Amino acid sequence: MHNKLIKAAGISLSFLFLLACGEPEPQAQSQAVLSLDADYTQPLAAAPVAIVPKPVSVSPLDGEFKLTAATQLHIAAGAEPVAQYLRELIGPATGYTLPLAQGDGAPSVIALVIDPAIEQDEAYELTVAPNKISLRAKNIVGLFWGVQTLRQLLPADIETNAPINRAYWPVAGVAIKDAPAFKYRGMHLDVSRTFFPVWFIKQYLDLMAMHKLNYFHWHLTDDQGWRIEIKQFPRLTEVGAWRSGTVVGHTYDKTYLNDNQQLGGFYTQAQIRDIVAYAQARNITIIPEIDVPGHASAILKAYPELACVEKDFDVQQHFGVFPEVLCPTEETFAFLEKVFTEVAELFPSPYLHVGGDEVKTEQWASCTYCNELMAREGLEDYFALQGYFIGRVEASINKLGRKIIGWDEILEGDVAPSATITSWRGVEGAIHAAKAGHDAIMAPGSHLYFDHYQSRSVDEPLAIHGLTPVQETYAFQVMPDELKGTEAANRILGAQGHLWTEYVRTPAKAEYMILPRMSALAEVVWTGDEGRSWNDFAKRLPAMIERFEQKGLNVAKTVYAVTSEVAHTQQGFQVILTSDMPNTKIRYTTDGSLPNHTSPVYKQPLLLKNGGVVRARALNTETGELYAERRLTLVDHLGLHASLEVLTEADRAWNTHPELSLVDGVLARDQIFQLDDWATFNGVDFEAIVSFDTAQTVQRLNLGFNPGRFRDFFGPTKLVVLASDDKSSWQPVASQDFTNDAKPQLGNSVTLEFAPVAAKYFKVIAENRAERFSTEKSKPVPATLYIDELIIQ
Repeated sequence: MHNKLIKAAGISLSFLFLLACGEPEPQAQSQAVLSLDADYTQPLAAAPVAIVPKPVSVSPLDGEFKLTAATQLHIAAGAEPVAQYLRELIGPATGYTLPLAQGDGAPSVIALVIDPAIEQDEAYELTVAPNKISLRAKNIVGLFWGVQTLRQLLPADIETNAPINRAYWPVAGVAIKDAPAFKYRGMHLDVSRTFFPVWFIKQYLDLMAMHKLNYFHWHLTDDQGWRIEIKQFPRLTEVGAWRSGTVVGHTYDKTYLNDNQQLGGFYTQAQIRDIVAYAQARNITIIPEIDVPGHASAILKAYPELACVEKDFDVQQHFGVFPEVLCPTEETFAFLEKVFTEVAELFPSPYLHVGGDEVKTEQWASCTYCNELMAREGLEDYFALQGYFIGRVEASINKLGRKIIGWDEILEGDVAPSATITSWRGVEGAIHAAKAGHDAIMAPGSHLYFDHYQSRSVDEPLAIHGLTPVQETYAFQVMPDELKGTEAANRILGAQGHLWTEYVRTPAKAEYMILPRMSALAEVVWTGDEGRSWNDFAKRLPAMIERFEQKGLNVAKTVYAVTSEVAHTQQGFQVILTSDMPNTKIRYTTDGSLPNHTSPVYKQPLLLKNGGVVRARALNTETGELYAERRLTLVDHLGLHASLEVLTEADRAWNTHPELSLVDGVLARDQIFQLDDWATFNGVDFEAIVSFDTAQTVQRLNLGFNPGRFRDFFGPTKLVVLASDDKSSWQPVASQDFTNDAKPQLGNSVTLEFAPVAAKYFKVIAENRAERFSTEKSKPVPATLYIDELIIQ
């Protein structure tokens, strides 16, 4: 009630809540539906036309349609399921039943028409006139997508589940023609790392339907749990569906914990049939994934005889890549044939996903049977053995009348042309697959992995790593330029977004991670590469976010997070702040305080002569809501005026120029961890030379190694500084061993202070003798050393 009364007064509920309580916790549960019983007997203006994904064409018409209790449905033969869906969609908020029209003379009609003149299967045409809404399509699939557009023409509170007493529900006059750019429009969900209840799976499908997404990739098995009942192999769920604990935080951190809580669950075959039927009613095909031959810990816990080695297997409590792999024996292939037979009986999808990713070959290498098999089959290496394995599984699935989909690693073996490729390690796998005659689905982690952080804000909740803002997802181009105009272009079916759930432990957190990135994905695959722009999408997105909120969903607002650029000039640090959303102002501070509604408004680049702290938040000028904070800590030091030569081999996969980021004056140590902010050294010491044009006096050196939120990295075990005037003869300046440091933790940096030394060259060595647990090796290995800023004073 209060939500509606406040909005009727023109005040944002989120604004008032913010003033009273501060910003809400992103992970907070939001499943409860608001109780809405305000009196809406007064007329209401029609909602602006702000449809996501953007239709092919939208033409405004005069007038508006008024949906009332007297509105009737005129249904073409065969369109009854869509009519029933429409009734169920609008019934809770309106209380209307929408009876069938008696003849053609009803004064208020919604007509669902099957029109053979519309050629494309999923296309539709929607016309809203004062007395009639006409929705036309070739079949019920197109009608169903048209209903998703119609719901967005209704006021946002049509999404609520409580009745609203309103005289009528206005729909703006409009003529829409629409069709999808790509036939495969998908979302993935990992239920192995986190098991989600049936109600949430259905909610996920509802959100997909709302966005006109039509393929649900259901990742059902992995090292952390087996989630599908297989009647011939009951131990898969009796044993493989449960783990006795879960790592708290990240496996590779210095001090990780375990919650020691049993976690698991599985879907019965009856539940799966119910979910499949629910998806079919929404024109969504479910593609189940049974991941083989790697990611097999849960399988081997239940049936260790399928392994190549004798050991005590367990359902994994850590996250990462493990050596556990199925052995390519006849017993294994017979097992998998029976498993996939039951899976095929449950899922009518033309595809079954077989995984095939991140297969470790150490256990195959130590297996006599495997090496004899390779010699017998003429397999040159273990990649070929993996190809043999997938080929055997593919043959059994083909006998079931189905085709396989696999991650792009399966291209490393010999798979049949009927195999479809999910390209996750970039777009190259899809390009290679298409040129080789395989269908391919774009799924690059860079743009479409929604387990990544959504912004650089310090307010972001825990995520795996990486940065995939809404803008990054929206910018993705499905069709590679090099394939345009070629025969291979027809092999690119579309794209899909992914939610891996290592660090997504609740439905509310899952909502936060996918919304509104799912909206950006929908426009990428429905609207296509042509005819869309971020500025246009950003204007329509707030209306979509409001619909999510009306549904009680925990939608992320990090699309409003402030972005920044920093440059060091002779005058000091120049800071440029931007917001990619319309109707916003940026409020900022430089005194260390959190920006509020009275903080200065950013109008031009900031200049901080000696560094300092900039904190900034975007303010919604329509609602008064302040969003997530962007924080920058800038340090002026001698290193900014020096050149840095990194002598040790650095991992440049994410940070291509570590020698620049180490002396740019921008600290990453008080931020959420982003790989491209840090110089990464895998199991080796860090060694670098700092060079000045003229001799400089140095007496203090600070090296950052730990980010400020969520992560706990290993610091250097020893720090050494040497000086030289000729870069050949080095004199020790200072050193300190941190191996037995008296403090329980070093914090986020290490510091050496020493008597002032004047020199032109300084060598810095950070020794790394620490070890971390390796999931791949199942034993300790040299730790990775991450280094932030090398502060020289």
